[in-house]
Amino acid sequence: MTLKEAIENAHQILDEERALPTVQYATATDQADDAARSVAKLLAGMNLPQLRSERPRVVIDDPTMFRFRSVNYDLLCALLSYIPTESRPSFVRDISLRLKSERSCARNKTTGFPRWNGLASESPLIAEFLVRNGGKNELFAVLRDKAPKFVPGHAVLLAQIEEMIALNYSIFTNTEYGQLSTAVQSFADIASARHEDYRKRNVSQVRYEEIGIVDGPKLCYDIILSSDGIAEECRKARYLYLKGFLLEGVNLEVNQDKASVETYLQRLGFTKPLVDSLNEAERLYHNQGTPFDFKNCLGHLRSFLENLQGQAMPAVHEKCSGTLRIDWGGGLAYLAQNSVLSKAEEQFAVGLSRLISDEGVHPLIAEREYARLARNMVIEYALLFLKKVEKFGVKSVAVAT
Repeated sequence: MTLKEAIENAHQILDEERALPTVQYATATDQADDAARSVAKLLAGMNLPQLRSERPRVVIDDPTMFRFRSVNYDLLCALLSYIPTESRPSFVRDISLRLKSERSCARNKTTGFPRWNGLASESPLIAEFLVRNGGKNELFAVLRDKAPKFVPGHAVLLAQIEEMIALNYSIFTNTEYGQLSTAVQSFADIASARHEDYRKRNVSQVRYEEIGIVDGPKLCYDIILSSDGIAEECRKARYLYLKGFLLEGVNLEVNQDKASVETYLQRLGFTKPLVDSLNEAERLYHNQGTPFDFKNCLGHLRSFLENLQGQAMPAVHEKCSGTLRIDWGGGLAYLAQNSVLSKAEEQFAVGLSRLISDEGVHPLIAEREYARLARNMVIEYALLFLKKVEKFGVKSVAVAT
């Protein structure tokens, strides 16, 4: 698919999102949850409407409590996978430009969150797509614009950013929170000046293409409130990062990479049991249970590692020659021979598997230190592997397995 075709298709998807939004956060149900965690998630979901009415939003310190979902987000990701790697930044940049469009909102009878004055928008979907697919700088650039033309879509955009931080704060890094805070404060300052200008000129109504007349001063005021709320959320998120750094066993940047791994697995068509295996390892690790729990955690990590490679091999083989190898060692050698992995990366994967087996699976029990080391390294290697496979040209493993 050419870049032009992908952009045209993306605009169709965004037009549909504006008419019928699909963006939502819902509690992340997991069959492996114990009773206490299931109850906690249920209560969190029930309290979500109340939490959305507050400002600044409460930042939930467990970023795995809620999960982002959107059919149209999945479609945009599918489009991204069909264009050459070198064209993807242009694709992301083109989508970001729609955040400035007057047509980014529509009056309709749909319900859901977020909305502004009865207007639904494609902006939340764009924000989620940019943040999760290498477009954070483009999002920050929109907020840093020195002469923005405020549109109703901006109010909906900021409400979605509030939602993202409140429910999944590890989606931004500590450094990015500093950038985001500066950007939204600049956005609020310009909105404040525009609000004062409206007051001096006694302007109350502003006409926009497609949606007609809106309350201009209210739009500016709500942008100010959301921007101030986001700045406070950024402060809280940075504190949680510091807390996580100082407390043993918490690495939120690895959590962020785990979310990226799950996005890749979904986009490339890996099986659900593969994701479940990683999530079960995560549950066993975080429960801080017995050494036997850590042993089981390592077992799931080894199973995930081997099946990740095994499910990808048929799709890789379609682009190569030679005999297909599904076994772990043979598959690694095949990947190195065909330049999917470097020799050093092959050796690293061999060593990682051996470490998990020798120190975790073979002994009767496993210590937490090995579980933490293996969990972090498996997540980071999985992200590297998935990026390598995609760069090699694999767009889907579902058709090959």
